[in-house]
Amino acid sequence: MLAAAVLVAYFKVFSAGFIAWDDMEYTVHNPDIAAISIDNIKAWFSGFYLGNYHPFTLFSYALDYLIGGQQPLAYHVTNVLIHVCNAVMLYFFLNKLQPYKAIGFLAALLFAVHPMQTESVSWIAERKTLLCAFFYFLALLQYIRYLSIPSVKNLVLVCLAGVAAMLSKGVAVALPLSLFAVDIWMQRDLRDRKVWTEKIPLFIVAVILGVVAIKAQQAGKFTGLHPEYNWYDTILFAATGYMQYIFRFFVPVQLSVVYPYPKESGYLQNLSLLVAAGVLALAFIAYRKKWFILCGGIVFYTVNIVFLLQFVQFGEVLTADRYAYIAGVGILFPAVYYLFAWLSKRLKAVLATAVWGSVALVLLVMTFMRNDIWQSDFNFFSAILDTFPGSAVAQYSVGGLYMRKGDYAEAEKHINLAVELDPHNYKAWYNKGVLYLRERKPAEAMDALNRCIEIKEYPKAYFSRAVLYQGAGAPDKALSDIEKVLDDQPRNSRAYYIAADCLEQQGKDGEAMENYTKAIQFESKEPLFYIRRGLLLAKAKQNEAALKDLNTAVELNPDNGEALYFRGIVNFRNGHDPCGDFRNALNHGYKQAQEAIDKACKH
Repeated sequence: MLAAAVLVAYFKVFSAGFIAWDDMEYTVHNPDIAAISIDNIKAWFSGFYLGNYHPFTLFSYALDYLIGGQQPLAYHVTNVLIHVCNAVMLYFFLNKLQPYKAIGFLAALLFAVHPMQTESVSWIAERKTLLCAFFYFLALLQYIRYLSIPSVKNLVLVCLAGVAAMLSKGVAVALPLSLFAVDIWMQRDLRDRKVWTEKIPLFIVAVILGVVAIKAQQAGKFTGLHPEYNWYDTILFAATGYMQYIFRFFVPVQLSVVYPYPKESGYLQNLSLLVAAGVLALAFIAYRKKWFILCGGIVFYTVNIVFLLQFVQFGEVLTADRYAYIAGVGILFPAVYYLFAWLSKRLKAVLATAVWGSVALVLLVMTFMRNDIWQSDFNFFSAILDTFPGSAVAQYSVGGLYMRKGDYAEAEKHINLAVELDPHNYKAWYNKGVLYLRERKPAEAMDALNRCIEIKEYPKAYFSRAVLYQGAGAPDKALSDIEKVLDDQPRNSRAYYIAADCLEQQGKDGEAMENYTKAIQFESKEPLFYIRRGLLLAKAKQNEAALKDLNTAVELNPDNGEALYFRGIVNFRNGHDPCGDFRNALNHGYKQAQEAIDKACKH
């Protein structure tokens, strides 16, 4: 029943594609998942990806690539199936905590179909949240087993599942703290020394991987993006986020992928601080009163959300629905438990179940409808804009969409508005620079990219500025920028290509050859890389090697007129008939081939 509910709620995502926000970087444009190899495995465990350290998540993407290549269906199916597994494990876990299977089922059902979960399930880039939760719930189940049958083996299995969760997403560092919530639910004596010492190995791993997670955010330059707020603002906003997640679980309306920071703190934030303090105080009262389900729920929610409340600033938004995927269990379980008991006293258990079933049905319909936003990039970003028109993030993102569609006038309107709303938003300036690049306004593009880099050393901005320098005949400046890109993204094939072209402009053919080869190593299906290396080989009179590269370029794209033309040139040098290639090149729009036909193919 849980699986059926999930499949109905998420049926629409099976026809959805990749979303421009991070999906492409993790999948289509990520050479590290194109094969399960020793080199790629080393890359998963030694590198950061978009400010995250999650080698297990990358392994799951590689499995999807193995099955479905660059088709989004495989990735969406995997996300939905993991969510089903998470709901089922949660059902078994909650049934270990209390005797009523109806309560375990209803809580798991609400978890499965709640519209706040769509961000984690429907967004391919959020595989890390789902996979982390999979191992997290597995660790919780194994911990219950350990409490029933205390043994080193069972405790080791808890730790292994916990480490797997942390290697899927850094937020799993909260797991050892969550185990205390389980202790409360199981009514263990927290004064028992063993309750604390048994968790020490997991705490050690959590600290280590927690530091790695922070380093990943810093390496991706996702930290400290809101320096305008002081320490008290930070506390107020943390309390606001703490209460917002609770509110949205009970009243899931006006959901958004982006919840921006308020422009300033006010009475609402101060009220949130008071209410949040009250919730924490309630946990202590509940423990004293032996209301263990309530106390454990507050503890579970708090320890799983506390690292995501922006005490250490990361990202551009104050809150995000995906951050509550695991933490929400601490809200749903006590709510279902106590309200079910309350309804059961006034109604028969069957009727109480029916009431909760009706709630689940409403949530399922809301989730089904919310999945419309994942059908296209335009739906995705427009939905954010509809909810938060004053969000610079939403404005520059929609502007980027119009830019890709070629509607530069509309793109400029949204991007300029983003800059007005937040003059310190580096991505808004970056999009402005790219827009001017496409409009062939190099001076304006350079100004916008320089402004972006002044705010933040953004690798994409360095790359775009390098392209400008490359086109302006300033290869030394282009190479300086490309070095910064490669420092951050050492497997960026396009950066190696730009570097190779600039080195070739400087007459450094040997170094250029090395960089073309690296570009091919990291993106082996790009014809342009083979063409340029082939031409450099031909220049060095290595005609057989040049012909091999040009043959590969033609195999990858038989309609590539440039590859056909230059293959004809090399064939002509080798004494072979080039005319077939020249004519095919001309037929595919490569006009330079006409002159070659006139000279070499008079017959």
